[in-house]
Amino acid sequence: MTGSEIQDIGIKFGVSYEGGSRWQILQSILFSLHENGKTSDFFYYYLFKMNITSAVREVIDGNINAKPKYTKVEEIVEESEQNNKAIASVLRTDLINKINLELSVSDKKLIVLNDKIVIIDSKATPKVLVDPAEIMNIGYVKKVLSNAKEDLLNNDLDSVVTKSRTIIETVFIVILRKHKIDFKENGDIGHYRSLVNKTLGMKPDNRWDKNVSSLVGGLNKIVDSITTMRNINSDSHGSSNRVKINEAEAELILNSAVNISVYYLRVDGRKGKNSVNITKTS
Repeated sequence: MTGSEIQDIGIKFGVSYEGGSRWQILQSILFSLHENGKTSDFFYYYLFKMNITSAVREVIDGNINAKPKYTKVEEIVEESEQNNKAIASVLRTDLINKINLELSVSDKKLIVLNDKIVIIDSKATPKVLVDPAEIMNIGYVKKVLSNAKEDLLNNDLDSVVTKSRTIIETVFIVILRKHKIDFKENGDIGHYRSLVNKTLGMKPDNRWDKNVSSLVGGLNKIVDSITTMRNINSDSHGSSNRVKINEAEAELILNSAVNISVYYLRVDGRKGKNSVNITKTS
C-alpha cells in the first residue's frame, strides 16, 4: 500500500494519525482505531470491502509466468468473476493466517463471525453438546469432528455442513461393514441409511409405537436436510441459490450429526443384547 492509500484509511474511519514512514502512519492509525473501538470494522473493510483487483492480477501474472504464489489457484491464468473470487478467497485466508500468527503471541485469534470480524482467545472452542465417546472410537470421524469444530471457530460454515454429513455417512458405512452388508459405496447416504435401518431393525412398521415411529422419522428428516443443504451449497458456489446459515444453525447441524451418529452406534451396540421394546404396548 502507498502512503496515500494508508492515509485514506485513516480518513475513511475518521481517526487521527501521525506522519512519518508508511509503517509509522499505519501503526498510528491502528492505535487510533483500537482506541476508538473500530479495529474490527477496519479488518472487515480491509479483508472484504477493499478493492484488491491489483493483487488478484498479480497472482494471475505469476501463474502465467510459471511463478505461482499459491498452489490452490495456480491453474488460473485469466480473469473472470469466478476466478477472481477464488483468488481473493485465497489471498484473504493467507492474510488472516499471517494476522493470526502475530496475534498468537497474545493467545488471540481473528475470525469471521456472522459477517463481522472478531478477535477471540486462541484456545476458545465451540460447544458440541454431547459426549461423542462412541464416535471418537472411529479414528476418521474423530479427525473430521475435530476439523469441523475448527471450521466452526473460523466461521467456515459450509465446511461444517459438509463435515456433518461426512460424520453420519461414515458411521453408516462402519455399521454396514461390521455386519458384512453388501453395498455400493457411491455416496448415496439415503441408501446407506435404509440398509442400516433394515440391518438394525429400525425400519418402522405398524407394530411400532407411533411416538417411536415419529422419532425415527424425525431423524430421517434431519439427515435429509443436512444432505440437501450440503449438496445445494456444493453445487452453487457464488450463486444466490446457496442455503445461508449462521453460526447457531451450523452448531445445531454439527450437534445433530453427532447425536444421530451416537444414537445409531448405540442401537448397533445393543443389537443382540437385551433390546428395548419399541412396539406398541396396547
